[in-house]
Amino acid sequence: MDERQCPDCGVDMEKTAVTAEGVGDLYVETDREGGVLERLGIGYRTSLQAFLCPECGLTTLYADL
Repeated sequence: MDERQCPDCGVDMEKTAVTAEGVGDLYVETDREGGVLERLGIGYRTSLQAFLCPECGLTTLYADL
């Protein structure tokens, strides 16, 4: 999903990168085995996508499902 709208401004958000210097890729980590997250395809680690609003600067992270 590469198109998102800012919940505050209603404008299209731009895909961007969020990094933590010296750290690898950002991801969601869960230990929920056998639960709804696992059934949705979220394993132990799931990568994230970042989107930035060009109007207000809001940055949101979404798990790749």
